[in-house]
Amino acid sequence: ALVAGVSVDRLPRIPVMVIADLGRFAILMTVPVAALAGSLHIEQLYVVSFVAGTLSVLFDLAFRSALPVLVPRDRLIDANSALRMSESVAASASPAIGGAVVQSLGGPVAVLADAVTYLLSGLFISRTPSPARNERPQRRSALAEALEGFRFVTHQPVLRAVFGMAATYSFFGGFILTLYGLWVLEGLGFSALTLGVLLGSGSIGSLVGAGLAAPTARRLGLGRSIVVTYAVAAMLLFLTPLASGPAWLALLMLLTEQCLGDTLWTMHNIHALSMRQTITPGESLGRVNAVFLLASQGLRPFGALAAGLVAGLIGVQGTLLLSASGISVAVFWLVLSPLLRNEPLPR
Repeated sequence: ALVAGVSVDRLPRIPVMVIADLGRFAILMTVPVAALAGSLHIEQLYVVSFVAGTLSVLFDLAFRSALPVLVPRDRLIDANSALRMSESVAASASPAIGGAVVQSLGGPVAVLADAVTYLLSGLFISRTPSPARNERPQRRSALAEALEGFRFVTHQPVLRAVFGMAATYSFFGGFILTLYGLWVLEGLGFSALTLGVLLGSGSIGSLVGAGLAAPTARRLGLGRSIVVTYAVAAMLLFLTPLASGPAWLALLMLLTEQCLGDTLWTMHNIHALSMRQTITPGESLGRVNAVFLLASQGLRPFGALAAGLVAGLIGVQGTLLLSASGISVAVFWLVLSPLLRNEPLPR
């Protein structure tokens, strides 16, 4: 992520997105071609997964860094909300569509269809004008430039607070990702269909949250919105390990957390991203976004590992309670920052 962030700040971002899309198209196309030739092996799938994932990181960083140049800063929340809404629609529909394609036509055909979507994405994005870039100081080593982005985050009070929150959430969120399905299926005795419905309801909540993000920020202010949505969403996490009693009551508690919780998490993420895009100078946005990507994703594997160890000691329910507690405590990163004061943002 850090190396990709440096590349995004050095290069024009629209062409980077196009190259990443075309690269994903090319690498994914090797799967159906190899399947057709009868030479598809698991080792190839490992390589394809790694390369496609790397290109996805590059695309996502360029995507989030290009938006403030294409959209006026006072419209960033609306733009991020619209983009998140389209992502939520895709996330709701794609598992069912993908499953149907795999079942009826086979896995290689599903990968072929996926590859074509990246080709179309690259073609559409290539029609977007590439804004002129400001002159940057003389290039230094990639490590020096990556560390410069990290220093910018740690020296800016608002970004430092959101970074600390994101890192804490990432670690304890790994507990939930690891144990949620086990708790629903084994701990509460629900079926796999019920688990699918619960996860699908979260996508609907995300869609609602994307629609509510902009009006909420206008009413509360961007800083307060970041804090309030996080605090309430974190408290709702306790509903999952505390779900008990009759099956209908436990299911209602899980549905409430999924629907309302994902609504609030989506609002929070849109607000936090818009804040980051507003505060950070355009020439540093790729590296700053990379630091946040590392914070929000990099600690999850360690959280997942810790979840298994802790669950062996105190059980799945106790570990989920610990996770909700850790995520809730992270709100103090935000409360002790300037966010609640809604101070004018630096430009």
